[in-house]
Amino acid sequence: SFKCCAGAVIVLTTTGRSAQLLSRYRPRCPIVAVTRSPQVARQAQLLRGVFPVLFHPLPAPVWADDVDNRVNFGMNIGKARGFFKTGDMVIVVTGWIPGSGHTNIMRAVHVP
Repeated sequence: SFKCCAGAVIVLTTTGRSAQLLSRYRPRCPIVAVTRSPQVARQAQLLRGVFPVLFHPLPAPVWADDVDNRVNFGMNIGKARGFFKTGDMVIVVTGWIPGSGHTNIMRAVHVP
């Protein structure tokens, strides 16, 4: 996140473990943790630099659409909170299949 001057890291997390692991590296930018679990959101409040966001809509039938919906939700919240603005770079951390333990995708995207 430092080399590409990212405005934030957006992580999709089911159990909070991904947000916890990212927090350990103490990035200079905030970590926006998008989760569906209220318990995970409460626990993520205690992690350094993590801003938990509760995502309420039901999962989309297609996994890729669901990931895109949650990432866009995280970007909208980040812009509303002032973490970044349109045109900034953010790092998006997701998994390749549903569930915990499959987080292995990290991509740098521009905020629309």
